[in-house]
Amino acid sequence: MKLRLICFTFFFVCRRFTVIGQTVDSKENDGASTETLVAPGTPEGQLSLVHRLEIMEDAFRAIVSALSNQSNELFAPIKEILVQHPSVRSFLSSTPFLTNATTVPVRGIDKNETVESSTRETKDIFQQGEHIVDNLKGVVKCSLAHLVDINTVDDLNSSLNGSALTAFFASNESLEINWPMPSDECLKFSTGIWIRVYQSGDEYKWPAETLLAVPQKCIKKSSNISYSIVLSPPSPSAAEKEDPCNFYLTKNLIQCRSYVIEVIPNYQSLRGKTLRIETVIPPKISADGSMKSLLTAVANGDVLKLNWEDNSGCKPQMTSLNLKIFQDGFVDIQRQNVSNIRIPRSCLRQHVNNDNLFTMVLPANPQTCPIDWKPLDKCRKYRLEISPKYTDTWNGPSTSLDILAKGQEAANSSFASNDIIWRCPRKHFFCDHRCWSSDTPYICDGRNHCTNGRDEHYCDPVCKDGFKCGRQCIPNELVCNGKFDCFDGSDEDYTCSYGNMCQQFTNSSGNFSSLIIPKPANEIHSDRMSDVVRKTTVLISVEPTHQIWLTFEKYLTFENMHFVKIYDGPYSTSPLLFSRGGSQNQFSVRSSSNELYVEFPSYHDVQYGITALYASINATSEPFVPGCGGYIRGEGVISTPTYSANPEITDCFWFLETKNSEDTLALSNSDFVLYQRRKSISTTARSSVFGHLPVTVPPPAESPPLIIYDGWSTEGLVLYNGEAEDQQRAVTYSISNRMMVHLPSPEIREEPPFSWTVSRISTPQCNHTFDGSSGIIKSPNYPVVYSHLSDCRWTIELKPGLKIRLLFAFFETQDQADFLYVYDGPTIYSKLLLEKSGSVRTPFEITSTSNQMMIRFITDASIALPGFLVVYSTV
Repeated sequence: MKLRLICFTFFFVCRRFTVIGQTVDSKENDGASTETLVAPGTPEGQLSLVHRLEIMEDAFRAIVSALSNQSNELFAPIKEILVQHPSVRSFLSSTPFLTNATTVPVRGIDKNETVESSTRETKDIFQQGEHIVDNLKGVVKCSLAHLVDINTVDDLNSSLNGSALTAFFASNESLEINWPMPSDECLKFSTGIWIRVYQSGDEYKWPAETLLAVPQKCIKKSSNISYSIVLSPPSPSAAEKEDPCNFYLTKNLIQCRSYVIEVIPNYQSLRGKTLRIETVIPPKISADGSMKSLLTAVANGDVLKLNWEDNSGCKPQMTSLNLKIFQDGFVDIQRQNVSNIRIPRSCLRQHVNNDNLFTMVLPANPQTCPIDWKPLDKCRKYRLEISPKYTDTWNGPSTSLDILAKGQEAANSSFASNDIIWRCPRKHFFCDHRCWSSDTPYICDGRNHCTNGRDEHYCDPVCKDGFKCGRQCIPNELVCNGKFDCFDGSDEDYTCSYGNMCQQFTNSSGNFSSLIIPKPANEIHSDRMSDVVRKTTVLISVEPTHQIWLTFEKYLTFENMHFVKIYDGPYSTSPLLFSRGGSQNQFSVRSSSNELYVEFPSYHDVQYGITALYASINATSEPFVPGCGGYIRGEGVISTPTYSANPEITDCFWFLETKNSEDTLALSNSDFVLYQRRKSISTTARSSVFGHLPVTVPPPAESPPLIIYDGWSTEGLVLYNGEAEDQQRAVTYSISNRMMVHLPSPEIREEPPFSWTVSRISTPQCNHTFDGSSGIIKSPNYPVVYSHLSDCRWTIELKPGLKIRLLFAFFETQDQADFLYVYDGPTIYSKLLLEKSGSVRTPFEITSTSNQMMIRFITDASIALPGFLVVYSTV
């Protein structure tokens, strides 16, 4: 009972001092006044809080003291203390509960006055006091739940997690705030919320922006677990002002600025846990994506040029750019050193014709723009990441870009100059018209033996922190700097990379080769020929979701000295896919992603080096197996892989392409063509001597089954299917300038290797057009033998309503190798009316269904016969 009395008295003290936005009526000296309490968090609010605490502490001290001294009668001594203590009287004077429950008003009671009450009234006081105490316990429990270990029915600690607060800025510039509901136990004690909205960094200036007290009845329930409220822009209409549940921002929120939003639960004047979130008011961005920020960069030598286009709509608030440079693309700072550079806006030069475009060149002028800058390594891949900073409070979205840092022009390198170092063998240097050994005692002996005194440069016999070359010791920073600082030139070997030796390709297909190194000297010692070399770097980046086939047509390097290295990715730290030196036949490798990084040597002697070409294909999940598939452009050879040696080989695909779009591809079975040639020669010879006698020529070995498609997709037209009996032929020709060959894995893996020859046919001069009502068409050189590797086409186009009739008077071509096609239309994609090869009995006719027709005659590189003769007329 004593404890309850203390608690409801404490409740009276708390209720005496209301909160944000509420008013208190006080009567002093028989006069009435209305006082609006100040807001917490301000200096005035702090003083008010201190004053309240002092009164509460004083009152409770008096109550506890009185209760500890009373012995038998409970209420009498307490009433005496309530009357006598001025601090208790100060809050009892405005408490209607005690005023109505007593026969004498509390206000004005002094030491000589008494308070009379009946036994019934005393009982009512304690019954109401019990209810007040229970209410106070719930209020205190809910307001302090986030500070102490108090379990509620609905797990209040979880439901009031601050991260659940969200805020959305609507298109009409309204601010929608959502926050979690309190538990059912605390919901009955909630009397509303307070909302604070202020600009980041202006926490102590918040009354100037937004401070709202929202009662519980005005809060909208947005779901079973959350509440929401919408704050409209200022200056509402008159009709809106009449609604007490319409709440407005006191000021317009400025786009691109950062604001703090706080929601404070109100439990009958006690504050719950503050929910806080920081958000940026977004700009009015168009839906077409034109507001996205753009970044371009070029690194040449020791200079990095950045172009930053800020399309966010927040350009006026931008104060600086944060630039991160990741070496070899590593974004893990623990694995690689990462350069962090802050570029103030004052260091950015704005473009004249584009207000949103900024340019920055590093290294900058240290006097006007001091920036700590470290030049990028030449021929290395980097990832740049830029994020703008606005109003020094929040960062905009980051933009990243991969670049290849290129070197300076080769002419600027001393390697291209007439250096006398090349006149001497390795580990020697040229001094006064003679070659001296780099270990000669004359070097670093304190005397100048060479005219230029170079024999006394970089003399450090210990050489603890440098690069030792003979008796010299040069600083490490001079190694691989493009200049020969050691007499013997060992500081600039093949592992170094300089000049314009870095290239990047982004097209879907292309080619590259070793560069020609300028002759470094008029006389080159034979022992130095392999040293006249520089490493060249190529980065291939094709479209996403694609892979790269890379084929080497020429491959000749100094064996065991200069290697070609292919990395399966965009960096020199990517997985090594291939590494080999010496001489290699034509071969292909395939990437697992859309990027390849290639290193290869460039020589002075043009007979050495590499020539490579590449093409992008749709990505596949199948792993790359050497010998299984490849890319051929123009001419080459397809051979079956050694299946027995590699059981992982399943299906293999070759991608064939012409060098010119108007050319044609011919894929021939070498053994079958040879068989046809022998058969024809043998038949001709036996006929001339013995007459028409049967000739027996051994047939070729049966080739593995393969499928040939026009184009680079299995959905393309099937030009040849080796499993179909009616498609056995020696040569297959493309319709477009691309073919894809699919070689399924054979059931018997011990089959011997087999090969097909890829040839290029380029005869654009053999295209003809006829528009007369009749005419004669014949194969080139008829009746003499026709040309090899030719693709001739005749297009006939008559007046609408007419049809075309072909009369073949003679037909003899190489069987299953040279073909004549007739199309019912003007292109090779029209309906096929006729396909003929070999010796055909003539005459025979064929008629079109329209006024257009195309005849195509295509030959390979083996046997040539008279061909054909045809007469066309109208129908």
